[in-house]
Amino acid sequence: MKLLICFILGLGVVQAKEVLLPKHIYQYLNKDNPFYYQAIGEQYVAKGRELFYEGSLDTQLNALYDDKNYPTTTGTYEEVGLFKPLDNGIELSMGYRRAKGTQEYNNIKTGEDGEFLSSIKIPLFSVLYDISKNKVDIQTAQISTIQAEHKSDLNLLKLYFNISKIYYQLLLQKQLVRTQKELLGKAKKTREFIEKQIETGKLPAVMQIEIEQIIMRREQQNLYEKNNYEIVKNIFLQYLGIDTDTFSKRFRVPLLTMKNKSLPKVQESLRIAIENRPDLKIIDFEIEKLALKKSYNDLAQYPKFDMKFSGLYDPINQEGYKVSLNFNLPIERRKYSGMDEVLQKQNLMKQSEKLKAVRELETSIMNVYQKIKTKKEAIGFSKRELTLVRKLESVEMKRIHEGIGNLIFLNQREIAVLKVQQKLLKDYYDLATYFLEVEYLLGKLSSQT
Repeated sequence: MKLLICFILGLGVVQAKEVLLPKHIYQYLNKDNPFYYQAIGEQYVAKGRELFYEGSLDTQLNALYDDKNYPTTTGTYEEVGLFKPLDNGIELSMGYRRAKGTQEYNNIKTGEDGEFLSSIKIPLFSVLYDISKNKVDIQTAQISTIQAEHKSDLNLLKLYFNISKIYYQLLLQKQLVRTQKELLGKAKKTREFIEKQIETGKLPAVMQIEIEQIIMRREQQNLYEKNNYEIVKNIFLQYLGIDTDTFSKRFRVPLLTMKNKSLPKVQESLRIAIENRPDLKIIDFEIEKLALKKSYNDLAQYPKFDMKFSGLYDPINQEGYKVSLNFNLPIERRKYSGMDEVLQKQNLMKQSEKLKAVRELETSIMNVYQKIKTKKEAIGFSKRELTLVRKLESVEMKRIHEGIGNLIFLNQREIAVLKVQQKLLKDYYDLATYFLEVEYLLGKLSSQT
């Protein structure tokens, strides 16, 4: 009765464990995971940099106080004002100032109550074409933020791909341990048969030594396979950030089976990849930044023409105004021509970079499709080979039972079965990683749940 209760309790514990699936990987990849945050952290840096450039349009409060008391001259100067730049290059300002006595750095004179000031500076061509250095800097920073987000997507794509490969390697290694354990079990079962036959005198005692040697060798191989499994598991768990005990209590590792998914045609896959791949989107936004720089550089073909209108109001002397014009035109315009050439060539390089990336992507998709096709055919051969070597193993075991076989041949047959089993498992692993590679190339891996 106690044995039955223990069995039921033990069965309940086993059933309580979850089967480890790829979706569980994503549950452990969050901002608390250093591997995850390392992949996405740059986008937060870019967001801060974007805010920095937006600060060029901050409203500024300026204040100045100057109190001079020299042997022959005295004077005070007070000024406070607000300055506001706009993204099209216009600059607005307003404020108040009061000057008494002789000024040291200017000849400003005001009434006893001071005067109120306001001004607007208009860079004519910047306003006309709605572009300025501040606007270019801000929009470039905004594009860089989007690029950083796509770079995070690319990093996550690579991270998911690498961890998922280790996941399938864990499944493979678990089953390699299982096949090695089965081989060891065969030898122990053969030893039981040999011991009984030796007792009845049907087999020589030397076969006891031979079978012990075979068992010892297989014990060693079993130990090595277990060690390899633990190493792969430790590597896998470092990405999840959980310890071995927690993993063992929550999950059980499933069997590695043959993956057989339907795939879209190559051209459809290429279309999906072009639509999804973050690295291609990064190039697109790089081209957009070059277009923005070119628009700003085009201003250099026109003269710099700034107009400034200033007005003041004195409570006693009433209002006044000043108009200022600033005109500048480089005769040769080599800066404009040189930068225009640079930007055109950079744009061509980026266009070529994208075309090259698309062609390489198409080749990679075709190659992985070919590998999947070949691997499926190879698995078919391995399955048929496994049937054959198992028949040969069965024949050799029958010869042992009939007293006309020997352990050397049986050992060879059992080893042959093991090698074909392990080759078939490695084929399953390769096929699983090829399908994984398709998801990676199509940019869809990070969207798995």
